[in-house]
This record gives sequence, structure tokens and C-alpha cells, in this order.
Amino acid sequence: MQIYQMRFLLFINSFLLMAGCSPLYNSLQKSQADINCLQKFKPSFKPALYEAKIDVVGKHLSGLLVIKKMPDSSVRMVFSNEMGFTFFDIEFTNDDHFKVHSIIRQMDKKAVKKTLKKDFELILMQHIENKSYYVIRDSSLVYMALPQARGTYYYITNTDCASLVKMQRASKHKVVVEAIMQNYVDGVPDTIGISHKNFNFDIGLKRIER
Repeated sequence: MQIYQMRFLLFINSFLLMAGCSPLYNSLQKSQADINCLQKFKPSFKPALYEAKIDVVGKHLSGLLVIKKMPDSSVRMVFSNEMGFTFFDIEFTNDDHFKVHSIIRQMDKKAVKKTLKKDFELILMQHIENKSYYVIRDSSLVYMALPQARGTYYYITNTDCASLVKMQRASKHKVVVEAIMQNYVDGVPDTIGISHKNFNFDIGLKRIER
């Protein structure tokens, strides 16, 4: 099991490292594309159970993460260890508010909670219905950009929008976080990886079939 876990984390880290090597968006050309093509990549967690590895604030946490879309369309996420101790219990309400029900002391910091919110917003693709977007591209990738109050979310596909290559959150000058979702089964990605570029905060999720 430990060898499998190590290989999984190495895969996530190597993929995100390679994906993050391209220069920021200066060389990309303005283009046109329909953001509605992203709808097929929006995950449908109802519910989904993942083996989770999270490195944050100098701590390595492992356990199980349950992501579940509730009847009122809110999304609840509970991360606990194998003994049932809860690391965090968070929720995106049906009116897009972020609520922390509980969180361990080591993670109970404003910056960490804000990062969790933004990371999972990116993964949940909550803002793709927003029509205030623009498109840039190179020869092989299309970047659908959704400006936020601070920074921009990028959903990056191949040229015909057949696959979601990666996701990014970036400031004007640099990529802040990069993420992947791969191998969808019935609308649920099998593998999710999130890697931060400016501080030690990485999340690796591998779905457990039930």
C-alpha cells in the first residue's frame, strides 16, 4: 500500500511539474470558443470517496475525503483519517458561500481556509456559467479564462475541447496553483491533483470504488 501511495503522489507531482513549465500567457493569441463545452468536465459528486494525501503547513495528512452533492445542491467535503478523526468538514452552500463546519487547529488559519475555498472552487468548476470570460490559445491548447476579484481561473483544453488538460489559478504575473482531473467515470474524476507554486500545499486524490 505504501509503495502504491508513493507512486500515486509521484505521478501527481511529476504531471503538475511538467504542466507548469510553460511560460505565462504572453505568447498566447486571442481566440474564440464556447465555454459551454466545459460542462462535460464539471464533476458530479453524488457522492464520491477518495483516498486523500494532503501536504499543508509542514504537515502530511492522509485519510479519506468524501465529496457529496446534497439535495439542496450544496456540496459537502469531509476529510478524516482511517480512525474517523475529522481534519476538516467544509461546504459550498447552494448560494455559493463557503462554510467551515470544523477544521483542525493546524489548518485553522485564514490563509489555509481561503486556499481550500479557492482550490475546490477551481475543481468544482463553479464559475463556468459566468459569461464574463475570454479565450486565448496556442497551437495545441485553448485557455478559457474566467477573471475573479483577484486573479483568474483558467480551464485548459485541447483544440476541440475533447479533453481537459489542466486547470490553473493565476495572478497577473504568475501561476499560483495548477490542478488536474482525469479518468472520468459516470461524471466523476478518478484522479485529482492540486499543486501550489508559492508555498507548500499539495492535494492528491485517488477515487475508491464502492
